[in-house]
Amino acid sequence: MYEDKDCFMFDLYGTLVDIKTDETIPLLWSSLANYYSLKGAEYNDTDLRLEYERLCARKVIDTYGRLRKSRHKISEEDVEIDLLEVFKELFERRKVTPEPSEVIDAAVMFRSISLVKLRLYEGAVEVLAELRRRGKKIYLLSNAQSCFTVPELRYLKIYDLFDKVFISSDVGVKKPSLAFYSKALGKTGPDTCVMIGNDEFADVRGAMGVGIEACYIQTEQSPSFPRSLPGDRISSLWDLIS
Repeated sequence: MYEDKDCFMFDLYGTLVDIKTDETIPLLWSSLANYYSLKGAEYNDTDLRLEYERLCARKVIDTYGRLRKSRHKISEEDVEIDLLEVFKELFERRKVTPEPSEVIDAAVMFRSISLVKLRLYEGAVEVLAELRRRGKKIYLLSNAQSCFTVPELRYLKIYDLFDKVFISSDVGVKKPSLAFYSKALGKTGPDTCVMIGNDEFADVRGAMGVGIEACYIQTEQSPSFPRSLPGDRISSLWDLIS
């Protein structure tokens, strides 16, 4: 399938990886508050959560203000902030200058406590490896946080299967933004690529908006079940190498 394509672009969560997180559990905020307090930045769980949410909202506005004059039209909904900046500023709001490792540790704690499920979908490793064996380029295009996703890619042992990794927190915008897809394409011709994902808008229509052929895969993580959708559909990752 897609023998004429040189580059296969994959969404991550809901396409290659089955994930579930819960950022509402009290243990998350109480444990994180304890961590910050032990580092000299004193919070209780309620104050920490409110400050975290306030900083996230403010950084979305700030990032949008910085990017809206770019050559691609960007809406506030396209913006993706880098949560490492939020975790760092949570220290600074209590007049503590953290070491970079302390900021990363805060992010790791946040993700590890909120992570309920993380596993590869059947065939993910085998399909990626086979496409590489056939000489295809493999790109990852994910709406995610790099500080969470890169460790998870390494844990799942698939990081080295990708030729390039594009994560929205690094780019500053997310799928289906034209700016995100243009960044991922670079000098690669869109007609040489196919995008595989489980989201009608972020993956399929977003990719098609820049001339990339798209292939939809329905999983339990898919936001909806589109009955009328341009492009191909597959029921399994295995279909890509059949």
